[in-house]
Amino acid sequence: MTAHATFIAQGESMDYTPSGADVTAGQVVVTSNVVGIAKEGIVDGVLGALALSGIFDVVHAADEISAGAAVYWDEDGNPYGGTAGTGAATATSTNNTFMGWALAAATATDGTVRVKMFGSPSVTVNQYGPLNNAIADPGDAAAIPVTASGCVDLVTEGAETRTLAAPTIAGQLLLLSLKTDGGDCVITCATTVNQTGNNTITFDDAGDAVLLIAKRNGTDLRWSVVVNDGATLSTV
Repeated sequence: MTAHATFIAQGESMDYTPSGADVTAGQVVVTSNVVGIAKEGIVDGVLGALALSGIFDVVHAADEISAGAAVYWDEDGNPYGGTAGTGAATATSTNNTFMGWALAAATATDGTVRVKMFGSPSVTVNQYGPLNNAIADPGDAAAIPVTASGCVDLVTEGAETRTLAAPTIAGQLLLLSLKTDGGDCVITCATTVNQTGNNTITFDDAGDAVLLIAKRNGTDLRWSVVVNDGATLSTV
C-alpha cells in the first residue's frame, strides 16, 4: 500500500524566515493565523524557527484574564508598563489572534500573563461556537463591534447608551446582556431589529438579554431579534 504521509517533526516549532527586520529572542510573531514565539534571535532573511508550544510569560495588556481563559495576541496592543503599540496578550478576541490559555489569573496591573501556547489556527476566535467569542463592552456612547459573532456583557455606571451598526454577514449572531446594572443601557441600532420596525433596545435590569441574528432583507443586512429576555424594544 502507498504511504499517505511522511513524518517530519513533532510540530512543536515551525520554520520561519523574517522579511524586513531581525526577530529578537522572545518576540511574538503571527504568521498564517498562527502565533509563534522566537526562542532565539533570527537574522533578517535567514531561516529560523518559532516555538508553537510550551509555557511562556507573555507581556500583557491592562485587562483581566482568568485562569483557564483563552488568550489572544494583539499585534498593536499596549503592554502594561511597556511601549505602547508594540503588542500584548489580551482577553479580547476581536481582531486579535488566539495564542493559547492562561495558566494563572492576571490582573490589569500584571506585566505578564502565563500562557500555554496552542500552536494551531484551528481555534482562533471561537473555541466551541460563535457565541463563545467574548466581545468587549465598548462603554458609554460607543459602538459595539460587529466584525464577528459573539457575546457582549454590558456594564453600566449610570444611564448609558451604545450604538450597533448593521451586521457584517448573514447568519451572524450577537448576544447582548446586561451584566452589571448601574443604570439603563439603551442601544440604538442602524437597522430595524424586528418586523415591527423597532430599532432601539433598552436593558433595564441585570440579566436582561437579547439574541440577534443577521438576515437579508432585500439587498440589505439587518439584525433580527431571536430571543428577548426582559429588554424593551422601541423605535427612535
